[in-house]
Amino acid sequence: MAGFSGKKHIVSALMRRYTDRVPVTILIGPYCSRLTKYSVKEILQDAKKSTEAHLAFYDRFAPDSVIIYNDIYLEVEALGCELEFPENDISHPRTVLLDEKSRLARLKVPDPKRDGRIPYFIEVCERVSAEVRKTTALGLGHSGPWNIAMHLRGAEALLLDTFSDPAFVHDLMKFSTEVVRTLGDALIEAGFSPSLGEAAASCSLISPQIYREFIKPYHNELCSYFRSKGAFLALHICGEIDLIMKDVVDTGISFLSLDAPSSLPQLIETGSGKVTVMGNIPTTYFSTGTRLEMEKAIHDCIETAAEASGYILASGCEIPMDSTEDRIDHFFSYSRQYGRQFMSTLKERRPELFQ
Repeated sequence: MAGFSGKKHIVSALMRRYTDRVPVTILIGPYCSRLTKYSVKEILQDAKKSTEAHLAFYDRFAPDSVIIYNDIYLEVEALGCELEFPENDISHPRTVLLDEKSRLARLKVPDPKRDGRIPYFIEVCERVSAEVRKTTALGLGHSGPWNIAMHLRGAEALLLDTFSDPAFVHDLMKFSTEVVRTLGDALIEAGFSPSLGEAAASCSLISPQIYREFIKPYHNELCSYFRSKGAFLALHICGEIDLIMKDVVDTGISFLSLDAPSSLPQLIETGSGKVTVMGNIPTTYFSTGTRLEMEKAIHDCIETAAEASGYILASGCEIPMDSTEDRIDHFFSYSRQYGRQFMSTLKERRPELFQ
């Protein structure tokens, strides 16, 4: 199995097959701008500059997968929301489109080939893929339906609506699900698989009851829809999801990116054989962690997940802007070293897994 490419390692994990080491990557986020002369603002608005930043990350660290960074407002911007773009920080909305509920009826699903920065995002995916696809997998992320709904309505108002006007919340979720479906179709047409980011669906922000009533039905719907298209559907929820983990797995999601506050042992117990798992390394270790802290986290993740499930070792979420190159280097080098050692031992102990 020597000589496996990064892409083959990732594809094998998606198929829940074993190779000579555990695949490894990070959610690079806006940090990739630091590897170029460009600001975060520039890479969020210029496809060529964004491509250059992602390729700089690829050239510098040789990850098994390049995960395309974009902000979490592509969809709402295409719907008419005005954004503020600081030079070297993440963008944020200037306006809330649905400060009045009646405006929902006037919103139209964006055209991915024309509206907002969605064409820019697809162009970045295509440009980076053209350079790395022979050896490296490509990952991406865009907002899920709850994320879109919250950015359209505002967090406080939407949470209050779940109690005072649940019918409106369902109407809004039906609309945002159609937005996701339309963007997903465009990504599939371009040769990519959709990947939902639900930054506001963690148990630190919402109750399990809200997830089950207002979010899970639409995740179920999207999983079924994209499965019918022959596409993998990935999901990332920022923060802790232990109380809804079984619900998330039961949606039929193909791939789950797990943030560090969530329990990796619980997910392996719940989702083994059902879902490919990625992540769980604390992002703070890339900026302030010690080498021993990073090594223990890598060791614990691999020992917990690599035998029982298709597993990709990665940061739990996007790494901080003040991450350091020496910490990223150490993450990749130790992950490859220990990931190879673990698989060699596993092959000796359970050779049937590698046949």
